[in-house]
Parts: sequence; C-alpha cells; structure tokens
Amino acid sequence: MTRRFLLILCIVLIGTFYFAPQPKAEAFDPVTLAILTPLAIQGAKILAPYVIRGLKNVAIVGLRSGKYLVKFFLVPVGLVECIIMPWRISTGISHVGQGFLGLFCFVGNLCLIPFAIFGIGV
Repeated sequence: MTRRFLLILCIVLIGTFYFAPQPKAEAFDPVTLAILTPLAIQGAKILAPYVIRGLKNVAIVGLRSGKYLVKFFLVPVGLVECIIMPWRISTGISHVGQGFLGLFCFVGNLCLIPFAIFGIGV
C-alpha cells in the first residue's frame, strides 16, 4: 500500500467516526433506580475489601515504577560525564547503562499494573 492511500484512508475513517451521529443518553426509570440501589449498596459492601486491596497493590507497583523512572534520569548525567569530564568516562558509561536499564524496568512495571490489581507480581 502506498503512503498516499494510507493517508487518505486515515482521513476518511477519522472523518466518518468524528461526524457520525452520537447515540442519545437515556436516563433510567426512577423506579428501577429505587429497586436497584439497595442491591448496589450491598454489592459495594461485599466488594470493598477486594477493591481496597487491588488499589493498594496498584499503588505498590506504581511506586516501584516511579523508582525506576527516577533511575532513567541517570542517562543525561552519564552523557554529561562522558562528554564534559572524560576522566570519568567509566562512571558515565555506567550511569547511561543504569539509566536505560531503569527505562526498561519502568516500562515492564507499567505493563504489570493491570495484573497487580489481582495481586500478581506484587
């Protein structure tokens, strides 16, 4: 496929979905809400401990991801050490390597967040 064809296809699809008629929102019947509200409250009481545990696990993985994101900022530090201070080139290369390793660990932890909800990989 040519580049021009793909560009035209993208423009047509975007235009089609952008200008397509949107479904109208319809409210629930008040009687239905009155009947279902006590059931929803009971369900929320039962599920609350599991939701809290899942959010705690996501927070743990998020903090771990933040640690690796901070490590990624060693890349510019290492580049400055390699370029401006050539007598510290071994330390600079080490910092660049640790920074890129931190980037891959960060992406890996971000991929683990959906599994962390269920307690996997925490």
